[in-house]
Amino acid sequence: MVLIVGYGKSGKSAEKVLKELGYETTIIEDDRLIDETKIDKLLCGLSFIVVSPGVSCDSKIIKCAKNMNIKVIGELELGYQLLHGKVIAITGTNGKTTTTMLTAKLLEEKNVFVGGNIGTPVSSFATKTKENSVSVLEVSSFQLDSIENFRPNIAAILNITPDHLNYHKTMQNYLNAKLNIFKNQVQSDFAVLNYDDAILKDLKLTKSKTYFFSTKKEVNGCFIKNGCIYFKDTTKIIPGYYRAKKIAKISGIKLLGEHNLSNCLCAITCAIISGESAQIIEQKLYEFEGSTNRLEFVTDIGGVSFYNDSKATNPSSTICAIQSMKSPTTIILGGSDKGLIFDEIFKMNSPLIKNYVFVGQTKNILQKTAEKYNIKNYYIAESFYQSVHLAYALSNKNECVLLSPACASFDMFSGYEERGKCFCGIVREIKKNENAKHTSKT
Repeated sequence: MVLIVGYGKSGKSAEKVLKELGYETTIIEDDRLIDETKIDKLLCGLSFIVVSPGVSCDSKIIKCAKNMNIKVIGELELGYQLLHGKVIAITGTNGKTTTTMLTAKLLEEKNVFVGGNIGTPVSSFATKTKENSVSVLEVSSFQLDSIENFRPNIAAILNITPDHLNYHKTMQNYLNAKLNIFKNQVQSDFAVLNYDDAILKDLKLTKSKTYFFSTKKEVNGCFIKNGCIYFKDTTKIIPGYYRAKKIAKISGIKLLGEHNLSNCLCAITCAIISGESAQIIEQKLYEFEGSTNRLEFVTDIGGVSFYNDSKATNPSSTICAIQSMKSPTTIILGGSDKGLIFDEIFKMNSPLIKNYVFVGQTKNILQKTAEKYNIKNYYIAESFYQSVHLAYALSNKNECVLLSPACASFDMFSGYEERGKCFCGIVREIKKNENAKHTSKT
């Protein structure tokens, strides 16, 4: 008997694969609602427990299980144990989804599977993989917190800034969870690190071979020089790159912002280590248009451009989005409270942010922080629907509306995907109404 704690996508996928493997399962949808007097009975006779991402290690049922020496693993660990072929794992505070999708794109000539925190549980495809497969996985701090044997052949960290402190409690705990990605690597494995990140630059890894990527400096790995992307291997492990080799021109990349350029360098590094040719990488890189909910262009209404960046669930991600904008912008901020601080958004006071619209559980915190920095050009919306309409009303021709909330979505939505879908739906409704007005006038 296997107990599954949490019954979202990960829990349902774990249940399905476990039943296929012949296990009986029992489900706890919400560990917070369990009767404490029944925990011992529930744990009796279990083979192991599978927890979904986000289930706290402080959960009473998890603590009791560990005290009884019952094995507790995450859905990522379960899926990994069933995988065949090579594994590329990508984590970081921001940019995980874009980098994961781009890495898979660069390697699509191979037998590639994509999953993890990106929305497709690893256990949902693990049994379909073969020895020649490459699984490209986005992994979160929640997932890495509960690994046991998870060992990616290539492990990459994009950046580290504060996030999920309501779960991890301290920045050190959050960092330690991220660093678990290297926990089981051996000398034949590879680590890919962002040289431009102060924490990652000086990270000392003794087991795996380390390559860096940087938008600012020539490194052992991937870097920018004279408007082009180069890769160089000073350790002489990867044939063909002992001298710097040009991979692509920056001008051919469709993604916005320097943060996305950094994401591209990471993906290229993973692809080169995986043995993909520079020619294929260049071609696929130019084709890639980004991922849904990440600075995704939605539509244009009367000269106002709408961008969906719903995946921006922390301030550092939103700052990257702001820095990517090229025209006066009205930004929609707010959502559920993860215990984060928003000072940096308002301290930078970007001249391109024409208006701020605050919504959701954190709207009052955002208001107080804005006033702390003497920012007056903010507006409060009572609903998400109203926030989008208000942002449009505040915008003129040749300006932008940007949804980049800097917060999680669970106060109003089931996740950032639903929030992004709702935003796009409201925008298209506005466009339809505007077109109807124009037609009636004509």
